[in-house]
Amino acid sequence: MPILGGLPPRNPRFVGREDNLTRLRAGLATGPVVLLPSEEHPLGGTGRTQLAVEYVYRYAETYDLVWWIPAEQSAGTRAALIGLAQHLALPESGDINRTLAAVRDALSRGEPYRNWLVVFEDANRPEEIKSYLPSGAGHVLVTSRNPRWPAEVAQAMPVGVFDRADSVDLLRGRSAELSAADADRLAERLEDVPMALDLAAAVRSATGCSVNDYLETYTRRAGELAFPSPIRVAWGLATDALRADSPAAYQLLELCAFLGGAPVSWRLLWGCRMLPLSGELGPAVRIERRLKAALRLIGRYGLAELDPPGDHLLVHPLVRGMLGQGLTSERHATLLSTVRGMLAAADPGDPDDPAGRPRYAELTPHLIHSDVLGAGTEEIRQLVINCVRYHFARGDYDSSRDLAAAAVARWRDSLGETAEQTLLASFHLANALRAVGRTGEARVLNEHTLRAQREVLGGDDETTLATANSVGADLRIRGHFGQARQLDGDNLVRYRRLFGESFPTALRCANNLAADLRLLGDFRGARTLDEQTLRHRQAIFADGHPEILSSRAGLAFDLFGLGDYAGAAEVLAAVRPETLAEDHPFALWTARSAAMAARRRGLPAAVGLAETAVALTRRRFGDLHVETLAAVVTQANAQRAAGGLDQAHELLERAVIRYHSVLGDDHPFTLAASAGLAGVVRATGRYAEARRIDHEALGGLRRSVGSDHPFTLACANGYASDLFGLGERQEAQQLASDTWQRSRMLRGAEHPDTLACAWNAVLDGGDEEAKHQVTAALAKAYGENHPILAAVAAGSRLETDLDLPPL
Repeated sequence: MPILGGLPPRNPRFVGREDNLTRLRAGLATGPVVLLPSEEHPLGGTGRTQLAVEYVYRYAETYDLVWWIPAEQSAGTRAALIGLAQHLALPESGDINRTLAAVRDALSRGEPYRNWLVVFEDANRPEEIKSYLPSGAGHVLVTSRNPRWPAEVAQAMPVGVFDRADSVDLLRGRSAELSAADADRLAERLEDVPMALDLAAAVRSATGCSVNDYLETYTRRAGELAFPSPIRVAWGLATDALRADSPAAYQLLELCAFLGGAPVSWRLLWGCRMLPLSGELGPAVRIERRLKAALRLIGRYGLAELDPPGDHLLVHPLVRGMLGQGLTSERHATLLSTVRGMLAAADPGDPDDPAGRPRYAELTPHLIHSDVLGAGTEEIRQLVINCVRYHFARGDYDSSRDLAAAAVARWRDSLGETAEQTLLASFHLANALRAVGRTGEARVLNEHTLRAQREVLGGDDETTLATANSVGADLRIRGHFGQARQLDGDNLVRYRRLFGESFPTALRCANNLAADLRLLGDFRGARTLDEQTLRHRQAIFADGHPEILSSRAGLAFDLFGLGDYAGAAEVLAAVRPETLAEDHPFALWTARSAAMAARRRGLPAAVGLAETAVALTRRRFGDLHVETLAAVVTQANAQRAAGGLDQAHELLERAVIRYHSVLGDDHPFTLAASAGLAGVVRATGRYAEARRIDHEALGGLRRSVGSDHPFTLACANGYASDLFGLGERQEAQQLASDTWQRSRMLRGAEHPDTLACAWNAVLDGGDEEAKHQVTAALAKAYGENHPILAAVAAGSRLETDLDLPPL
């Protein structure tokens, strides 16, 4: 049996179309096919979707995988493709765009399925859908109302009206007592248009209306319209019949004029029960069984499709359009207000909670059609903000950015640039911009938003503090670690004063401040703060909660920076691997930390562990993300320690180039990676080249993070070795001694890197007792059989390589 995903129910009353199905099968064998309305019926109603559904079920057994993708809105397309990723055994990345690219590429390669069919339903914007279309041996089928599909993307196949014989079969299939002659009369009057025929058959079945009565009513209604068409007339008769049978069901259908093309859950419509409704609608939506009965009635009159369990209603775009056109301005305003209130009532809140995501997935397709951005109430605007955050939390940064940008643009005009919710939407927009790599725009927007919030709302407002936290992240990315510490320190004082030190957002701020301290080289301060934060989080969250994992990750790096490699490993070992996906950020950090610890312990496994960490990080974030580049630096360190100097040189050279591109020439990470590159060059005996690189990096690090930062000390230690290699012994000795003393003050005399600096400082001094003392201390720090002791015995200078903390 093939794997089937997202398929609509098969139409048990499907008839005919044999020629269409044959042509479709042949067309798919040569490339993607797009089913379009015929020229005579450009708005549709000729059965394109039903043809696609029938093709899927008829030929499903010839495929290994069939996946149906609603493509009217990009967010729905992405969500369906993410579901497909799981069946292709692809890990879900934190960045949905990378997962989508992986889905397209896996299908194109035929891995793990060579024979597949992917259907994009209602894809009306070819320019958006094009990037999702796979190639390869599988088949791509598209349905669309847009006639301007490029021929190089898909072959156009117009779908026209029924043959008369098919029309007769459809009508008689719905009414066994209908004669062929009467069916022919109906078909001729309805011009063989599939949607009109289906509506007529549904009305006759529901009301028991005779053919003569139906045709008489049809003719009268057609005469009342300026531009009658079979669909419009048949639709009018169906809505009249529904309204006569159940005014409540008709009013429920009217609400769908303001909802999207995605299936509408009864739970969503049930949100109306808390609203002040007039007429028959109120009693119908307040009781679940009445609501479901009304939905069944709408389906019975052919005005919507109902899934077999009766949980979701799908209204054809033409029906939605005709419903809207027939409304008075007053009725339009009333229904629009009801739909917006209904959506707001269905908002589960807390968009960061994965438990609420299915509810948001039902809500978000309907935001555009209900124009919630134009709503005048605070709770509906909050729904928009929550949906922006929902998209962000699930990794769909493009959808988050698009919705936030639209909200900011509309609300600046309607509410004002400094209105509270305009500023809140701006904050979320900046987060999304940063996530898609537009860090400069994010920084400018965040700074502007923070200034306005402080002026309008005050520095202690919760939204102001959230934006300040975001500005802190911008400062870290720019390498302004001291400014980030100052801002986050002020934020933490405010959070604790206002909410208490165990409040979740206060703990997030503490987590950020610890990251600042770590980046500044203050591992002791970071450790103290991370230990406090971890204790508080363990008291309020269940074990395995992402924020507990975040605290453990930070604490492990603190201990590593303090030279306590065993302690770092112990913290990481407390995590249960089964609680995390292998490309979860904490799992990636754990993998890199394991490689770092193995290298420091002199284990050969360090190279393989580092390669795995890079592969996982690259798969999640791509080549140009700072986390990937940091993992590459760790991999290069492992290669250098194992003697793979050529590999280490290639890795670091590429990393330095990318750091220059991503973070800039003067960023501390760029300079630190350059110092690592100098170390590999130095190891091959090219001291002059290493000196040139180190000289530039050392000057930049002293300016950016100061002379006593671990990055600067590591670079200075290497620069002293460059000078020794070039015979400039006096300057080299002075620098080596100064670096040793600075390391003692910063990290303590027993820190492994301090001991390495000490060894380099006493190596050429002739003080054998000092050498013996340092050698003994190194043996105590690393163990008797560690490779570093072999280097000491050989009289070699020791490196103090760098691993870069997370930004």
